[in-house]
Amino acid sequence: MRTILLAGLGGLALATAACTGEQAPPADAAAPAAEEQAVQPASAGPPAVTGEIDWATARADAAKRPADVVIPQAAGSDPLTVPMLLPGGIVQTASDRPVPPRITKDGYFATYHLPRYDVTVNGSSKAYQAGAAPPAADKSDMKFTTVEAGASLAFSRYGADYLIDFECREVDSPEGCITEAEAKEFAESLFVAQSR
Repeated sequence: MRTILLAGLGGLALATAACTGEQAPPADAAAPAAEEQAVQPASAGPPAVTGEIDWATARADAAKRPADVVIPQAAGSDPLTVPMLLPGGIVQTASDRPVPPRITKDGYFATYHLPRYDVTVNGSSKAYQAGAAPPAADKSDMKFTTVEAGASLAFSRYGADYLIDFECREVDSPEGCITEAEAKEFAESLFVAQSR
């Protein structure tokens, strides 16, 4: 396909030169410019910002977690790039088998099936910023957003970005299945399950 395109551009340059009386540029001159344009990808959105992870503080907080907390074995072969925050005191429905947290190239995610909603906790070393505002640097800067059948809570901690998605199993009020206060309470229950 690239050869046909380049040959077509060369033919177009010859035809234009013949009509205007100008000398046609060599075919080699047009080829690199056309090839460079074809290789450059279009912008796919705002640039990713990678945070500097504060592993020392995460390790110190991991040492403070309650001794009776059972840490599930994470799945995935990638190294952990952010401190893994998991909720404490989760009681799942009897029919649900616990799904282990999954480590990805830039973070992790863990899914829980609760009676009123399903929860996915995502941690990432990358954030995408819109405009000039940098990503939130502190856990206290939580951003709660409602969606049609659920809600999301975003915040930063240890230099990593976290997003908790709540998907309603059934919507039982005009506000949905979870309030902002309940979502923040869930976020406060997160503890450092794994760190470097």
